[in-house]
Amino acid sequence: MNLKSRNVYHVGLILLLIFVTQGVSSSSKEGDATFIRITENGPVLVHEPGLPVYIGSSMTDDPAVIWSYNLIDAIYNTASVTVDGYVFAGTYLNNPWEAELFAPTGGGTPEWTYGGTEFYTDAGDNAFTLAAVDEEGGGVNVIKWTGPGSGTPDWITNFPGYAISSYGPCVVSDDGSTIAVIAAPAGTDAHLLLFDADSATPLIDYTATGCGFPRYVKINEDGRYTAFIALATLIVFDRDSLNVRDQIAMGASNSALDISGDGNLVAYGWYPSLVLMEWNGTSYQNLWSYTVGGIYYLSKIAISNDGSTIVSCWYVPPHNTFKVVVHDVGSSTPLWIYDYPVSSGTYQEVCFDIDITDDGAYFIIGSWGDDANINPEVHIFQRDDTPHIYYTVDMPGSMFSVDISNDGSYATAAGKHVHANALGRGGDVVLINTGITGIATNDATEPKQPSSLIACFPNPFTHTTAIRYSILDAGSSIETTNEGAQVKIYDAAGKLIKSLYPVSSIQNQESTVFWDGTDSSNRQLPGGVYFVKLETEDSSITEKIVKLE
Repeated sequence: MNLKSRNVYHVGLILLLIFVTQGVSSSSKEGDATFIRITENGPVLVHEPGLPVYIGSSMTDDPAVIWSYNLIDAIYNTASVTVDGYVFAGTYLNNPWEAELFAPTGGGTPEWTYGGTEFYTDAGDNAFTLAAVDEEGGGVNVIKWTGPGSGTPDWITNFPGYAISSYGPCVVSDDGSTIAVIAAPAGTDAHLLLFDADSATPLIDYTATGCGFPRYVKINEDGRYTAFIALATLIVFDRDSLNVRDQIAMGASNSALDISGDGNLVAYGWYPSLVLMEWNGTSYQNLWSYTVGGIYYLSKIAISNDGSTIVSCWYVPPHNTFKVVVHDVGSSTPLWIYDYPVSSGTYQEVCFDIDITDDGAYFIIGSWGDDANINPEVHIFQRDDTPHIYYTVDMPGSMFSVDISNDGSYATAAGKHVHANALGRGGDVVLINTGITGIATNDATEPKQPSSLIACFPNPFTHTTAIRYSILDAGSSIETTNEGAQVKIYDAAGKLIKSLYPVSSIQNQESTVFWDGTDSSNRQLPGGVYFVKLETEDSSITEKIVKLE
């Protein structure tokens, strides 16, 4: 087997078996490691070569992971979930160097790939605009596709002599209209390269004169406002006027930055504070600031598009734990704080990426984990009055990129196959069916009339669960087959497993149906995540349920 070739491994496959059956020797592999180095300008991500290493970790077998894809040599830089659960990802460091598009039903095999050198990628949440930055020896290429299509780009624009000096240098607005890239010739000030998605000619190549190197970039929902960091200055740029909307001295450099969907809120920070600013018609003014206390550094921020919710992640210098802090925009007092368990291992445990749904109801965090594997590397939280971990996925290594769809239905995570501080190479990317907005079935429809699935008890369950439901008064009679509403069971991939037929569909009256964990052939199903869907002629509603082994 050529170690530079690509290999596809589905969920639950053990890499050790692959190495044994193909006769691969660990001594033929050169390792690499990634470190966070604390500098006076904030934390800097550093890649360093290492020694040979044997990769023996298994892929995730989490039941809600629709598919997973593993590369033996390359590492994933970025991954985004876009229209209908497609995933767009980019690799770096080792072969294959490419941008990859995955379909939700493709089993983890890319629909197409596009080769280059080092890719950072992003995609529109609500439109199939795919963009990538590829840094090559001669400069930076900005590339755009319209998905799903083929791997042939719509256009490519080259910037000779430019280089990437930041993580996440490329963003696409949710509506797919605008692409923003930050790069610069070595040793010069940050450049913002702003594109209309339909044209290879940039709207502007703006230089942040006197501000310093490019650090991070975010964009609002319709692409009008781009926020980016040039060393220790936050700049908000207006696409319509092609001018700076505001320029803010932050006092320190970091990649903790986000902007709301309408562009009227921006947040930034490092140590010791999170700062939230609001547009007042002429400039951004401080709305409030928040300090955790102690020696905590702010690493990542996410603001929901509706401007209701801010999530921030804070790390300590030992990198053995971090805090998740959730704020309502209207108050500097947190709704809640969640502390990751303190690692007993030696590797760094930090939040490296974060994303949030439009309404702020759910958010995803990707972390580096630790050598003791105390914490899953992917956490999906639900915004409640108290910390609520909605879902986790335990990945083999460290996550460099996570993304959740605007409605929360799909999520993706990608990174390195072993811990970022461990010697070794290889990368993983997964697609997760969260079940947040229902299951992905072709016959799923938006409710026309209200219905209510009361509860599944117990949940989780081992042998049998009672599904208690009622149908609210919709102002008309309910006519369904088999003398009642249908309760259907689906697996995590959206496949229909079993249909149950309650005896009653009387409105406003509670009824119960039991499920014993079997499929339509009365075979016991494995433990995992399933979805219970109540269907009537006029409506449907879905609830998540967990079956234990």
